[in-house]
Amino acid sequence: MFVAQGHAGRTIISCDDGRTWVADQSDEAWDYCSSNDCDHGPGAGRGITWGDGWFFATFGWGGSGTVKRSRNGVTWEPVLESGDFGGVAFGNGRLVAASRSGQYSDDHGETWNDFESTELSGWTVRATGFAPYGGGRFIISADGEIVVSADGSTWSKPQSIPAACSGGAYQGRIIYGNGTIVMTPASGPVCYSTDGGQTWSSTSDVGPLRANGIWNGSEFMAWNFGTVYRSADGRHWTSTETVPNDIDFGVAAVSDQGTIVGISNGWQQHYDSQVFYRSEDGVNWEVLSAAAYTGGHPIKVIAFGYGEPSAQCPL
Repeated sequence: MFVAQGHAGRTIISCDDGRTWVADQSDEAWDYCSSNDCDHGPGAGRGITWGDGWFFATFGWGGSGTVKRSRNGVTWEPVLESGDFGGVAFGNGRLVAASRSGQYSDDHGETWNDFESTELSGWTVRATGFAPYGGGRFIISADGEIVVSADGSTWSKPQSIPAACSGGAYQGRIIYGNGTIVMTPASGPVCYSTDGGQTWSSTSDVGPLRANGIWNGSEFMAWNFGTVYRSADGRHWTSTETVPNDIDFGVAAVSDQGTIVGISNGWQQHYDSQVFYRSEDGVNWEVLSAAAYTGGHPIKVIAFGYGEPSAQCPL
């Protein structure tokens, strides 16, 4: 199932391979973000991930934040109610809530431990990811810097990284496949590492991207205003026009079966103007009908995982 996280505490799920979206719930009234700063406050969506049968999401920016968990994407419970986190990542049985003073949990959020160190000089963490490279690597992208960890507790800076690669990727933009970690930022070049994040390079084949990338099992894919970019190695990319050629979404996710979903999240692309998409190859896209979902607060990131049945999603 897909679980999308947005601002104002919003979550919405799809349990039919992205064809319809249900269980749409938020903390605030429908049009709240049209007249309020939803990028800040307790309901700001800051990241979502899945692991060991749980969805984990972190909300809150510029104030008291919360990490929540859910078995089904519908019923959520808080498991950490302190600090602001720039994303969550799960790997090797460990849940990481990322910040300069971040924390990790080895029991699905029941108990938490402080990071040993982060090596971050700034405070603004933008994204967190996990790559099953070697024994596993956690990656934190912050403003102007990146740190990497083998255990999610002790972090270090890369041995080398181009300045253009440390500008701060956002939620969902750290991906892994074919032995390569790839960052697909909204500003700046695509960057990649083939040694678990110790050294990084950039590619000139593709520039800033509207939507985060995905790994579909055989290649990386990312999108920008009606164009899909594809790469088997993260370094060499080709471009193809999408069908239709005017698709415009800012967040994407892929299922284990290869279905890709996308949701618009640009300026004034929310509420009545919000559009949900579905594709089986990343090139040919279906624009979902208005009956398949309800537009609402801005969506920031989407996760795929396996959840328990619920009344809204009997599976």
